[in-house]
Amino acid sequence: MKFRKLFILLMMSLLLVACGKSENSVNEEEVNAAETSGGKKVGVIQIADHIALERARKGFEDELKKINPDVEIISKNANGDLTVVPSIIKSFQDKKVDLIYAIATPAAQGAKNGEKEIPIIFNAVTDPASADLVKNLEEPEGNITGVSDYFSIEAQLEEMISIFPDIKNIGVMFSTNEANSKFQVEELKKAADGFGLNVVEVGVNNINDVSTAIKTIEGKIDIFMAITDNTVSSASTIIAESLKAAKIPSFASEEGPVENGILVSAGVDYVELGMKAAGMASEILGGKEVKDVPVLFSTETSKVVNKKTAEALGLEDDKNLMENAKVVE
Repeated sequence: MKFRKLFILLMMSLLLVACGKSENSVNEEEVNAAETSGGKKVGVIQIADHIALERARKGFEDELKKINPDVEIISKNANGDLTVVPSIIKSFQDKKVDLIYAIATPAAQGAKNGEKEIPIIFNAVTDPASADLVKNLEEPEGNITGVSDYFSIEAQLEEMISIFPDIKNIGVMFSTNEANSKFQVEELKKAADGFGLNVVEVGVNNINDVSTAIKTIEGKIDIFMAITDNTVSSASTIIAESLKAAKIPSFASEEGPVENGILVSAGVDYVELGMKAAGMASEILGGKEVKDVPVLFSTETSKVVNKKTAEALGLEDDKNLMENAKVVE
């Protein structure tokens, strides 16, 4: 009887040890799985290499890493070549990214055309509806939403007129390949008509056309307006130098071209837009559906003046120009 009790006690002890080992093994497996699973993957496609888009990328990546330290970001730049966009999207699919961040309208259109399931966040898109990206801005109907860089043309013209009250003819250049740009030019013409101003427009196919195109309108304009066009932004240094030589002031919709020589801007902050896009991406990566993440529009603007360009035009002491402005060299 005593031996039987000892045997039972011994078997119970062995069973408890075995159970303990089994439980510990499960816990170790869970820990190992958590350690090796890693974070989410995000593919970033930037259509071209210029300041505004760089800022939209950097603002996004820095903020996303801040919110999600384990996220893996795969960045690709199309360098202005629309033909490589499909292959970039395909590479993201092959890497099984959890989200695509598309910077500028052509990148967003390429992402939407090439991918119907992976969530897509766009940025630097002026009119998502006319670009055929989103129909319902409040409840996006597909797998794409994002941030628009739209800033009221009327507000920009009001700022322009407050600085240069005597202008009559506004020059504008646009890429014939960008729906985003055509939309802006049409808006500019409508708004300018309301202020009694005339718009002189010139279209370009690529950056090689810019130098000749700007010369064709310089004799017809009092001021040049640089819209948020990828070709124009990439060539803003060329445009700025030509306008300075012709003693024509220039106005931009965002800060990037001003750093390249355009005189003044009163527009959006692309770093801020990138940060907003990162917040949206984090929500979606966290499980929120795209339809529940409405398109965001910029509400913050700033005035920036290029000091060297102001001096070249003899405007460094102009109160209307310099008042409340951030000055860059």
